[in-house]
Amino acid sequence: MIQMKQKVWFGIIFLFLFSCNNQKNSVIDLDVIDIEYGLENLTRLKVSDFGQTIRYIPLETHDDGLVGNNPVIKVLKNYIVVEAQRKCLLFDKKDGSFIAEIGHYGQDPEAYTDHFSWTDEKEEFLYFARQPNQLMKYDMQGKFCGKVEFASPPGLASYFLVTDSEIIGFYGVTTQFYVSTTPPTNQFALRIFERDGSVKDSIPPFYQKTQIVADEIAGMTVIRNRNLFGNKAGLGLIIIDYKNDTREFNFPYSPSIWKHNENIRYKEDFVDTVYTVSGAHLTPSFIFNTGRYHWPVEERTSKKNTNERIYISDVSENNTFVFFQCIRGMQSDEPVLYNGLYRKQTGQTKLSRSSDEIEDDLTRFMPFTPSGISTAGEFVSLVEAWKVMEWLEEHPEAMNNENLSFLKELDDEMNPILILVE
Repeated sequence: MIQMKQKVWFGIIFLFLFSCNNQKNSVIDLDVIDIEYGLENLTRLKVSDFGQTIRYIPLETHDDGLVGNNPVIKVLKNYIVVEAQRKCLLFDKKDGSFIAEIGHYGQDPEAYTDHFSWTDEKEEFLYFARQPNQLMKYDMQGKFCGKVEFASPPGLASYFLVTDSEIIGFYGVTTQFYVSTTPPTNQFALRIFERDGSVKDSIPPFYQKTQIVADEIAGMTVIRNRNLFGNKAGLGLIIIDYKNDTREFNFPYSPSIWKHNENIRYKEDFVDTVYTVSGAHLTPSFIFNTGRYHWPVEERTSKKNTNERIYISDVSENNTFVFFQCIRGMQSDEPVLYNGLYRKQTGQTKLSRSSDEIEDDLTRFMPFTPSGISTAGEFVSLVEAWKVMEWLEEHPEAMNNENLSFLKELDDEMNPILILVE
């Protein structure tokens, strides 16, 4: 059965949309990413579904640039950014050569308090959080270039998008911990700043954010498990169990805002529509059809009757595709993670269980595990050298594959290998 391109016509009558953005009534032609169809017509993805060329870039193993465990990777147009063990390392995208360690963790005037970084639109600088209300700025050689200071409150967002003209902060649930029963009344999901940190606009959330009060918490768990909860969990997942037998999932640094070409996209948790941001206005861009698997936002913390419900955990896009991950039964003891691929031109949605490995049918290398899309539009994966060495023990014939010549220089003490598909 071939899925045809779908469109859905929406009369935009949602009260929250009007109250947020003062938009006029309109009928908007939206592309539909059909998760319901995909779940009921599961396929098995191959590398050729993502692109036709594949490139392997071993990251240089340098004394000052050793990649630690559970790295977070961001691939820019010219650089590879790797964050792990309170360090941010920069590599050249052409050949994987080590460039510099960017900034440092600490309390001195040029230090950051978290090694997670954001780049600017021209990809000339990296920005790091310094509590309670600053972004520290470094160039791509590691030179300190100043800071941006925000009013406090709101202080630091959980995720930033830095454009040529402004800074947009996403204020997720994880930024709203309170120890009293009288939380602030002014809530917002996005706050738009001038490049100097002064406020331009705010966009409220689509639903009332959970106010996390310490004496209501029964327990808290922090995990990093991409295999179970997807790529967002690689940045860290906070699970909060409450005394009333409900549970909250929080993904710090969740990329809920991103830029595609000239469009700034925004997706709120438990809202199935992806919006384009223009000033303080939101315009629907495309929608995930979860159908009978829809998870109502008002029941997002419930552990009852949620085994079949779908949580959309990760979204990225390039000119051809929208790549996403979703979790079925996230509140259950056996959640199921899926990889999804939507082709914009045809409107076809493909969905595959993450446990069904993505076969490399281009070069016959290890199964491909996409972690997102680079700013240049390539699909990205990172594999550790020791895992490749283990795989080689079972596939020694790969050493004779001319497409995998990098294997001849490999040993298990080396830095990881970056894989790009386009």
